[in-house]
Amino acid sequence: MPNPLKYKSVSLTLSAYDKLVHVADVEDRSIGRQLSRLVDQAYENVRPMQPFLETKNRYGIESVLEDD
Repeated sequence: MPNPLKYKSVSLTLSAYDKLVHVADVEDRSIGRQLSRLVDQAYENVRPMQPFLETKNRYGIESVLEDD
């Protein structure tokens, strides 16, 4: 089973998936590697993200209430 700290699942429409498969085939890459490349290319065109802050619970909602 893939490591959930290293890989995440995403959903695509069938149309987007078919296009991704075609582009990956033409560029001789795996589907995952092609999607990662497309994301990296798109990311270069947007403002950089703030650094990711590690939290105790990365998989759920955390409380923001403070005790006085």
